[in-house]
Amino acid sequence: MPSLLLDGIVTPILHVSQLASMLGLDLPAQLDASRLAWDASSILEGWLAAIGPLDLEMLTRPTPSRDRSLRKLTVNVFHPFELLPGAFDDGWFDWDPAADEARETQLGDQQAVVAYAAHRHLAWRDWLLEREEELATRDPVVDSPRGQLTFRNLLASQRFHAAFHYRQLIAVLERQAHDLSGLFMLSSIADLDLPQEVF
Repeated sequence: MPSLLLDGIVTPILHVSQLASMLGLDLPAQLDASRLAWDASSILEGWLAAIGPLDLEMLTRPTPSRDRSLRKLTVNVFHPFELLPGAFDDGWFDWDPAADEARETQLGDQQAVVAYAAHRHLAWRDWLLEREEELATRDPVVDSPRGQLTFRNLLASQRFHAAFHYRQLIAVLERQAHDLSGLFMLSSIADLDLPQEVF
């Protein structure tokens, strides 16, 4: 996991704000939490549209993303959005990507994979509709296994994470000559600043 070694202490990094704070740097301008949340919702919706037509063989085939399958990447992208509402209320983001394999193996067919993602996306969208105004007025500090950060920065990191893997999903589908017409394009989201490397 990305980490910073400073004065002999290793600190895991979840968001650039942690680096700025630890190194005494100015933070870049921050995006509105509501916009980050809806951007993420659009990415999740695009992901669902992309995996909907795929069969289980395609969903479980290793990809260039550290040999993880699209099924595992689906779990890795959608599970954090299951945890974010609790992090907003309770101040604890208990994300353990090492447990993704156990979650993934419970999804034994194509319909289960799509249902897993659809349920989490719907719950995230419903939470946003209910709590969007509060997002504009409250930015609680959240503890996570990778350190402490504000909810807005946690949301920014998960938007980036979802977009990074969505681009990988699209690249995999493109390599397999799938029809990409009508799929969500990340270019519609400003300020993502993804690295050039796709995998």
